[in-house]
Amino acid sequence: MSMLIRLLALGLCYWSCTERPTQSATPSRSAVRAKLVAQPNTYVVSHGGEEVFRLEALKWRGGRQGAVSLTYDAPWGVDPVFELATDAVMARGLAMDLEIVSTKLQHFKRLPIIERMYRELIPNGIGFFGHGHGHVYHDSLGYTQAYESFRTNFELMEKWGLKPKAYGYPHWSGIQASTQAANRQAGFIAARGGLRRPPRRADFYICSGDVREPDNWFYLPSVIMGAKDGTDIPHHDALIRLLEEALEADAWIILTYHSIGNPEGWGYYPLPEFERDLDYIAAADFWSGNLDAVSAYIQERNALDVKIVRYFGIGTPSQYELTIGDGLDNAVYDEPLTFELSFNPELNVREVHIDPPVDGASSFVVADNRLRLEIVPDERRYALVLERSN
Repeated sequence: MSMLIRLLALGLCYWSCTERPTQSATPSRSAVRAKLVAQPNTYVVSHGGEEVFRLEALKWRGGRQGAVSLTYDAPWGVDPVFELATDAVMARGLAMDLEIVSTKLQHFKRLPIIERMYRELIPNGIGFFGHGHGHVYHDSLGYTQAYESFRTNFELMEKWGLKPKAYGYPHWSGIQASTQAANRQAGFIAARGGLRRPPRRADFYICSGDVREPDNWFYLPSVIMGAKDGTDIPHHDALIRLLEEALEADAWIILTYHSIGNPEGWGYYPLPEFERDLDYIAAADFWSGNLDAVSAYIQERNALDVKIVRYFGIGTPSQYELTIGDGLDNAVYDEPLTFELSFNPELNVREVHIDPPVDGASSFVVADNRLRLEIVPDERRYALVLERSN
């Protein structure tokens, strides 16, 4: 009987949308945008001067306090030593990104590595970032040659199904504006640089506090991990304060590793110290996000547009139709945003029914007048029915 009531309610919503006059906060308009209040990304839906609910896109996935991206500049699959890091990450349910230097993977002996990536890594939170067609210092190439390297890298990653979005410059290049322009033109949405001994530790923290955009999407700062000439972060104790401050700043921090558990490699970082890093991140209030996922999330949230198309009901409306979009290319920007719906306590909303379903579910219980949902802002139209206890 309960399911029948829900289906009838949703059916009524759709019938009303097509057969009845629109009731809206501004009767002269057929599509009414929810009011964007002072807080960024918070929309308030009101009726008769009374707030019904508000919809907020949270700063980080899952409402976490901060975000961290682990990037690993290493040729995974070439030697078992490089699997030590990914095994440790996957065992803790975290995310990590690996370099793709496309000219190296083109060799016929290394092509089977791609199949292993699909089987062993992709299902377990391991992603990939472009690292050039060749592992070269792109600032020395000039725009045209840098673009050719970036574009070839991008196209081969596409061909292999590795979904290129984010990039990491080899040899800490990317300082030149022409290199950054070439990277953007090649199709990437963000690129990671590197910082050594910045004037302030705060320079590592991306989108701190109320900041909504990085200073430069194509030269994102990152913390260089490993012992090299005493300038980098050689162990966990040297990193922990950076992680603590990133959380305190509500910020995103990117870590760049090279030779984890490989003493002969450049930028050696001991495996036990890496595991300490992972254990801290897993226990802290971080979103462990892939580099491309966090980049897309920020850009989608900044471009968010919520519209209340119609709402219906006697007295305070209980049925709503709304669109959630960002105007971006949905083939590229496909990250779910974490939305928190906050309902007026006086309305006693105890359950929300949604069509089309979200993550395979169409009914959600409201607890303490709040509900969190993961929704891709892809301009889809949703029907919401608010079920009240009275």
